Amino acid sequence: MVAGNFGKGKVVAAPTMIRELVLTIDQKRSIESLVDQLESKYNLSSPEETVLNLLRVVLAKQLPAKTQLLPNYPNPFNPETWIPFELHQNTNISLTIFNLIGNQVRRIDLGYTQLGKYASRDKAIYWDGKNDNGEKVASGTYFYTIHTNDYTQTKKMVILK
Repeated sequence: MVAGNFGKGKVVAAPTMIRELVLTIDQKRSIESLVDQLESKYNLSSPEETVLNLLRVVLAKQLPAKTQLLPNYPNPFNPETWIPFELHQNTNISLTIFNLIGNQVRRIDLGYTQLGKYASRDKAIYWDGKNDNGEKVASGTYFYTIHTNDYTQTKKMVILK
């Protein structure tokens, strides 16, 4: 019976797996609010506990555990690079680039920025290899420092021309 009908029916494929879940800030806040509501409830049912645990996993993957500056890419570079970072909370942020002797080369103010991961080229800080006057900087080693309301970190990068 099965062999006689093989290939005659409509084939339904399994759904594809979502590789990356991307949420907006408002969606993240809604999930945080739901987690808070469920955690404040005295006696959770089994389905509520399952939902709470699932929401915790989703939030953990979406929100950075800490604020941090990540290595720029590419490095070494010519003439442009991207500087990724992660913010654990909403904050004011700026990036300052210094030459090897400590002189400021470029300052990039991002202003008030929402918590999240800024690692992709469309979200990371972009530097075109120019100083504050719009002039291309020389080959060599440079340092970049990120400043937030309560965090500062510096890393090294190299321009090769």
